[in-house]
Amino acid sequence: MKKIILILLVILVLMSLTTCQTLQSVMQEPLVSLLSVELDNINFNGARLLCKVQVENPNAFDIPFPETDWQFFINANSFVSGTVKNNQRIRSRGKTTVEVPINLDYLEIFNTFRSLRGSRETAYKVALGVKFLIPVLGEKVWEFDHNGSLPIPQLPRIAAPTMRVDSINTSRAEVLVTVNVENPNPFPIPSPTLTYDYSLNRNSFIKGNINEEGLLAASSTTPINFRLLVTFADLFRSFASLITAREVASSLSVTCDLNMPVFSGETMQFNVAGTLPLRP
Repeated sequence: MKKIILILLVILVLMSLTTCQTLQSVMQEPLVSLLSVELDNINFNGARLLCKVQVENPNAFDIPFPETDWQFFINANSFVSGTVKNNQRIRSRGKTTVEVPINLDYLEIFNTFRSLRGSRETAYKVALGVKFLIPVLGEKVWEFDHNGSLPIPQLPRIAAPTMRVDSINTSRAEVLVTVNVENPNPFPIPSPTLTYDYSLNRNSFIKGNINEEGLLAASSTTPINFRLLVTFADLFRSFASLITAREVASSLSVTCDLNMPVFSGETMQFNVAGTLPLRP
């Protein structure tokens, strides 16, 4: 009996080895390739890096969807990482595209890499590990690296405001103010909020703010115009001594709030001096 049992065990082991060798010879590894890595949906808040990996199953049976690990580096320093999983299977003789979206927040980047403020771009690298766990073949990992450049938000350049008397009659004068905002970024940015204080005879006379909704076009200069209406009756009521004057000294103070989270708290202030005629 002992000899019979031993012979049976040897036969089972040989059959098992033969079966594994047969399966290994039949089963083929997936074909994995990096299709593309593109910056997608870039704006003043951040950007998305979309990686696409193509997987082809050459076998006559379905295989598990791969688990894809990714790591994003800025100037050779690790910044964020993650894993993409999917419970689906890749059909026999089929192809699929594994999409790996990497969302980047500029405020988080600036908080981590303060030296990037003022830079126009920074080098990045994304490392991908596409991992399959297939019976018989075991764990297989395909690794891919991609290098590129990430644009860094730039402060808009704002020229000192200009002001001129656009119209005047016996009852009032209209002053046209223009603020030119240059957006050096390759994406639109919010229009800044302008807070102004218009003084006549060294006294504040008109205060207000301009908060235009919408975005300023990428890589362009956009003028922001607003008008100051000076009613002479109100002016002479406040400054009786100006009734016989022909003009009065004026000054305009403008503060620009950039309305960009990445530049939160940063403002620009300008002062412009001039004169306002009191007679047409």
